[in-house]
Amino acid sequence: MAEFVRQHASALALSTLLHVMLLAALGVSFRFEPRRVPIVPLVIEATVVDESALRAQRERERAAEQERQRAAEAREREARQRAEAERQAAAAEQRRLEQQRRQQEREAQAAAERERQQKAEAERQARLQAEREAKAKAEAEARAKAEAERRRQAAEEAARQAAMEEELRLALAEEEALQAAEDAGLLDQYVQLIEQRIERNWIRPASAGAGLECVVKVSQIPSGDVVSVRIGRCNGDEAVIRSIEAAVLRASPLPKPPTPRLFDRNLEVIFRPDS
Repeated sequence: MAEFVRQHASALALSTLLHVMLLAALGVSFRFEPRRVPIVPLVIEATVVDESALRAQRERERAAEQERQRAAEAREREARQRAEAERQAAAAEQRRLEQQRRQQEREAQAAAERERQQKAEAERQARLQAEREAKAKAEAEARAKAEAERRRQAAEEAARQAAMEEELRLALAEEEALQAAEDAGLLDQYVQLIEQRIERNWIRPASAGAGLECVVKVSQIPSGDVVSVRIGRCNGDEAVIRSIEAAVLRASPLPKPPTPRLFDRNLEVIFRPDS
């Protein structure tokens, strides 16, 4: 708008100058050629032509200025559009690079996670394999131990059974021999020898009455030495009991049985000195 006013003022000044020059020319004409009055219409016509030319010039200049402004605005818009396009392209490239970076990070994280999971799975499988092997080894050892224990118990049972059978066989044989010896009167003979030995070593106390009868329980060792003596049922007094105990100890070692099968560690004899 300011440019338009400036151009309009310049055109007006130019028009004014032309009018002044025209008036000056007319004045000179009046002084030197007073009879050339018909020139005025021509001058007026020229002035009109000059105004039209000025207006046309002003229009052309205004159009040119407007064209320059439009061109400048177009260039400015183009520059802005180009800058915006470049900015958008840079932003798009930045977004692409950011997306690419994020994608690479996600892929790296996924790869790391896969590796971690694979490692964890390998460790789990190794641990399970170790546990299975340890369990199998423990079960094998337990089976071997159980088998060894079973065999040991079986051997012990067999040995115990054999020992029992042998003991039973020996007991039966001893019983048969003892029975045979008893049948032969050897046991009675052995008991009589012990009773006679005790009676010979007995010192009769004054309190011992007639018909004395006492049960004497004697413990001996295979050599016949008396280990202990105890009086059971007895019709004598304390002095009689003590005298019988002393007699048994003096009779040690006792006579040996006619056959070793008749030996008994714990004997029970009837002490009847008056029979």
